[in-house]
Amino acid sequence: MNKLFSLFLLLILSSNFCFAQNNLGPKLTAMGMNSAAVKDLWSLEGNPSGITGIKSSTLAINYSKFLFDNELSKQAIAFATPFKNNYIGVSFQRYGITEYNEIKGGIALAKSFGDKLSIALKGNYHQIKISNYGATTGFSIDVGAMYDYNKILTFGVSINNPSIQKFNTKTVEVAIPTVIQVGGTYKASTKVLIATSICKDLDKPIDVGLGLEYKLIELVNLRVGLTAKPFKQYVGFGLNYKKLAIDIAVESDTYLGYIPQMALAYAF
Repeated sequence: MNKLFSLFLLLILSSNFCFAQNNLGPKLTAMGMNSAAVKDLWSLEGNPSGITGIKSSTLAINYSKFLFDNELSKQAIAFATPFKNNYIGVSFQRYGITEYNEIKGGIALAKSFGDKLSIALKGNYHQIKISNYGATTGFSIDVGAMYDYNKILTFGVSINNPSIQKFNTKTVEVAIPTVIQVGGTYKASTKVLIATSICKDLDKPIDVGLGLEYKLIELVNLRVGLTAKPFKQYVGFGLNYKKLAIDIAVESDTYLGYIPQMALAYAF
């Protein structure tokens, strides 16, 4: 694909969808991006209080490939570790091509209050760089909380960039997305987890999502999900062997076609 056209398309899509702002990893992606009340390492990019679900220090790397362009991809890395009732997590992600890329790095602090409530605060650094035009940067914070009502129901809420920060540029106003998300999970059985969420980006319509995870056998989890606005379908699976986990997901996007991604995680 012509590089000039690719760059033009990236600029338009990034201003509307802000890909690099949220890389939720294959597990949460396959479940329809319903991260409000799902506990996972990649909750660092959704509801950061979800990292309180990890049992030991965990490191993961993620790679997503956009099939419509040979160069366009996303890469991410995440790490979280517990200490007593506290958790610390760091994440870094990059999206784009040589001529245009976005990066985001952050550090999160989460705390569990008993067996039911957990809260988190995360600080983020953002950068957009365009070849021959330079780079612009910005900072934001995310806040989140989860509450285990019982062993079956969990509720969650998160706000990304509640202070409505923008990138440091004097020529064009570029906003860092402010996203409010509320949702819940329902453990229908020892094998089935259902997740749902309502998400509102201040600049977009309200989105509603539904996701499901099914434990086929002890080592294999199957996942599906969908969102309403924009309407997307997601599918994926996870393989867990001792301390190693491999997760794969495919997202169906109206503009970009099918977007596969894979992550490897290791619990120390």
